[in-house]
Amino acid sequence: IRFTDNHESEQAEQYLSLIKKTDEAFEELVNYFSEVDEPTIIVMFGDHQPSVESKFFDSLYGNSAGERTQEEILKKYQTPFIIWANYDIKETTIDKMSANYLSAYVMQEAGLEMSPYQKFLMRLYKKLPVINAMGAIDAEGNYYESAKETPYKDMVGEYQILQYNNLIDTKHTVESF
Repeated sequence: IRFTDNHESEQAEQYLSLIKKTDEAFEELVNYFSEVDEPTIIVMFGDHQPSVESKFFDSLYGNSAGERTQEEILKKYQTPFIIWANYDIKETTIDKMSANYLSAYVMQEAGLEMSPYQKFLMRLYKKLPVINAMGAIDAEGNYYESAKETPYKDMVGEYQILQYNNLIDTKHTVESF
């Protein structure tokens, strides 16, 4: 992407330079752990797209922020992730998964014991692979402006209670859960 004014691309250029350094550091980390005998899993992800000039995103999306649909806005919050292990794990490409499921997914793929909360998350993931403040996407790819608008609103309500209990009301968290 080229801009006419150098100052218009400063943040994007810095971001892209740091991505390159991150890739190099990740390669070094993977190379190190590929020689370690202890079973190791490395997960790398981001929680949102970078904060860069709006013209950068306008060029990527082909329209301005005001012209984007709710689904296109949601795409700004999609980030890739990678799960690497120094032992054989199933190679999979995941089309959509919100970050709230990632730790439970890693536990499942590692074959580790999961809490009832993590098991619940994986059941919800099968129905609504994306659920966040911007909306939800079900397993068939249907977009909803609110997770409560989905056919799984009862399960979403349960999730909100469990999430609150797990993250906020920690004095009353059921330890086994």
